[in-house]
Amino acid sequence: MIKIKKSSLITIIIASVIGAVLIAGGIGYGLMAANGVTLVNREKYETYEEIAEKYGKLYRLQTMIENNYLWEVDEESQMDSVYKALVSSLGDKYSAYYDAEETEKLTEYINGTFAGVGIVFSQSKDDPTRYPIGSVIKDSPADSAGIRKGDIILEVDDKTFDDIEKVAEALKGELGSRVRVTFERDGKIKTVRLVRGTIEQPSVGSTIIDKKYGYIYISAFEKETDKQFEEALTKLENRNLKGLIIDLRGNGGGIAETGINVADMLLPECVITKTVDKNGKEEVYNSDGECTRLKYVLLVDGDTASSSEIVAAAVRDNKGGNIVGTKTFGKGIIQTMEVLKDGSSIKLTTMEYLSPDGSHIHEKGIKPDYVVKQSKKNGKDVQLQKAISLLK
Repeated sequence: MIKIKKSSLITIIIASVIGAVLIAGGIGYGLMAANGVTLVNREKYETYEEIAEKYGKLYRLQTMIENNYLWEVDEESQMDSVYKALVSSLGDKYSAYYDAEETEKLTEYINGTFAGVGIVFSQSKDDPTRYPIGSVIKDSPADSAGIRKGDIILEVDDKTFDDIEKVAEALKGELGSRVRVTFERDGKIKTVRLVRGTIEQPSVGSTIIDKKYGYIYISAFEKETDKQFEEALTKLENRNLKGLIIDLRGNGGGIAETGINVADMLLPECVITKTVDKNGKEEVYNSDGECTRLKYVLLVDGDTASSSEIVAAAVRDNKGGNIVGTKTFGKGIIQTMEVLKDGSSIKLTTMEYLSPDGSHIHEKGIKPDYVVKQSKKNGKDVQLQKAISLLK
């Protein structure tokens, strides 16, 4: 056993380096055997030594600032900046550190109830500072102001962003507060001032087209999306319909588990997706065999991403239904979010998901069975029309 003087953790860490030198000189045991000592086994001692070597410089710099910097320093804000920089250094736009306040807001957004403007949007693959709007929640502030599906968000409160979650955070705020949204429509730039309202955002909507075809739109894969989809699907299955259209256009993804659950409702017993971590450990997700009997078609586009691509790839590889639209975004990685003891959190890319046949989706996307580009001339939804024709 090695004896180390009782002190704070940081002091123990720093002292361990000195102790190692003394022990190497043959005098450490005697010098450290004074009053107020505790026994630490060698494994813990080596851990402290490793921490000191790795983070001693950071502690030294922070101490120098605290003792010598001319002006007052907010240590909590200072350390949050350090944590953000640490994760940012990965160069992965999907990984991020959030302080406690940001974590609370993000959790509200994921759960689907918050104060905002009622816009569902994705991030442009070609230009990360442009955010195409996939849908506008009915009777929301954005809807009342005339913002429409297809508009592209450029700025929020005169600021541009290259992080989709930062845009979502900027659009949210206190109930009744105002926010400026600048967007592009048909090449023209417009700005509107919106008053934030309570947004209870169902991520699934459904209707019947021409009394013959069911239609389900999924805007995102949130906490309750799979349950909402199941309810919509059950209602449509009880009608005498020719088929079903599932619209994933503009769906930037969300929680992987809900995407897997939706795919499970569409497919018989088969592989839905596979995940692989940094060590090559593979996990396979299978459907349980119970699925809809309705013939269906999926609609996708360049903003269909992440969990939406799990569904699309599962349907494609297992020949569950036709896919219509344009090539999907190509985000084939999964982030794990962990909330820390102080309320802050880290979102970290931890896995890649593969299609059932083992194909990579990340940065490749999924090509539809029928490639159909939308026409901007007559305003008709030609992708939807193609889907209907396949169900006749």
